[in-house]
Amino acid sequence: MTYQGMTGQGTTAVLTTNAITGCVRSLTLPELTQDKIDASCLDTTGFMKYIPGDLTDPGECSLEIIFDPTFDFDAIVGVLDTLTITFALGTSTNTNAATLIGTGFITSYSLPDLSTNDLAVVSVTFAYDGQTGPAFTVES
Repeated sequence: MTYQGMTGQGTTAVLTTNAITGCVRSLTLPELTQDKIDASCLDTTGFMKYIPGDLTDPGECSLEIIFDPTFDFDAIVGVLDTLTITFALGTSTNTNAATLIGTGFITSYSLPDLSTNDLAVVSVTFAYDGQTGPAFTVES
C-alpha cells in the first residue's frame, strides 16, 4: 500500500529522566540547520559561492502538554534527559513505528494560563545537545 501521509494522532513523546506526565497535545519537531560558509573570491561574479559548514545544529522540540499539578516541575530545566518520539504507524503492513530519539535538556517550562472554559496546558522546549542524536529510525 502506498503511504498516504499522517496527522500526528497516535504519536507519543516520552522524557526518560524527568518523566514528564500529562497528555501531549501538540509537538513541533526539530529543524536541523547547518551554516553556510561564503567561499566567494574577489574575482567571483554573478552569485556568491558557498560551501556547507562543518556541523549541524540538532535543533529543539516544542511540546504542549496538559498541566498536571501533581508533577514537581521545579527542578527539570537544564537537566539532561532523553526524548523519545514514537510516530503512529503509517501503513497497515508495517509493524515497527518510526522513532526520533536524542539526548538534551529542557530549556523552558511555561506554566499555564488559567481561565474558565480553557484547558490548562504547559509549553515545554527540549533542546537536543548533539551528544546522542537526534537519530531517526524509519518505519518498517
